[in-house]
Amino acid sequence: MPPMPIMLEPVFEILIEIFVVFIAALLFVNAIEYLGSLFELGGSFVGAILSPLFTSLPEMIVFLVAIFFSGVESGEAIGVGTVFGQPFMASSLSYGLVGISVLLGYHLKRRDDLVLEVDRELVIPYAVVSIAFPLTLVPAFLGFHKLFGILFFLIYVSYIFTMYKNGMGETLESAEEPYACRVIPNQKAGGIIQLISSVILLYYGSHGLVSSVDEVSRMLNISPLGLALIIIPAATAIPETASALIWSFRGRDSLSIASLIGEKILYSTFYPAMGLLLTSWTLDVHAYMSVIGTTAISLILLYFVAKQRVPWWGLIVGFVFFIVYSVLIFIYHI
Repeated sequence: MPPMPIMLEPVFEILIEIFVVFIAALLFVNAIEYLGSLFELGGSFVGAILSPLFTSLPEMIVFLVAIFFSGVESGEAIGVGTVFGQPFMASSLSYGLVGISVLLGYHLKRRDDLVLEVDRELVIPYAVVSIAFPLTLVPAFLGFHKLFGILFFLIYVSYIFTMYKNGMGETLESAEEPYACRVIPNQKAGGIIQLISSVILLYYGSHGLVSSVDEVSRMLNISPLGLALIIIPAATAIPETASALIWSFRGRDSLSIASLIGEKILYSTFYPAMGLLLTSWTLDVHAYMSVIGTTAISLILLYFVAKQRVPWWGLIVGFVFFIVYSVLIFIYHI
């Protein structure tokens, strides 16, 4: 193991780059939600489908930068790690935090009870994740990557069609104005400028983050895929997690749960399709652990969502998987 002073520099760089990516993601989500609302997408079926696609673009930028522009040998592994990282982080850490938010909201009298009452239609996305995400492991054993890539894309299209038939559209609140409008009076111009600036900031933050993750993984002899799986979503998934926390605290339960499951659908179908078409899809034990944890939690929540009542402790279960994985990675260097 390298001396501690040598380790501190790349770790400090990762913290700085996580902060940069987080700020960029926050600006990006704020701008894209406002522009979607401006063009009347937010309260419609189109908005419900496009919103997760837009808000997950920070992770996709990291994915593309890692594969095509990072210039590091492990770039592909880090890119694939981002695909497996978001569903795992949402299932483990994000849901656990939502459970704590429910507890706080109840004790602070902002909620009436400790059970989240959710729409039964949310059974559909949880069922899709529970089936599709484990299938992402199959191409690593059987090959036929391009064929499976097309299959996952078709699953995503089928999901959209099913959600359309079931009328799932109202999942967003009115978007607040872009932060840039505090300086730029014109809201539309401010939104566009903020969007462009956030994409540029995301690119440079992602480039540095990928390089630092690669360096730390080599110094600690840890799988770059496994390290990326837990580090990168820590920055890019914060805006969606924050929204889920606020909604659960206020008692807007269906919005809270739907805001997290929406992107898990993308990372079980659409983004694996891209990964299968653009990479060699070489996986290791960390991808398997991500799938096991994510699927187990999804099945638990599927059971409760089918009853339209999710107890707070059902969300806290996710913490167990997050802690176990973190210990295996950072202490035992698996």
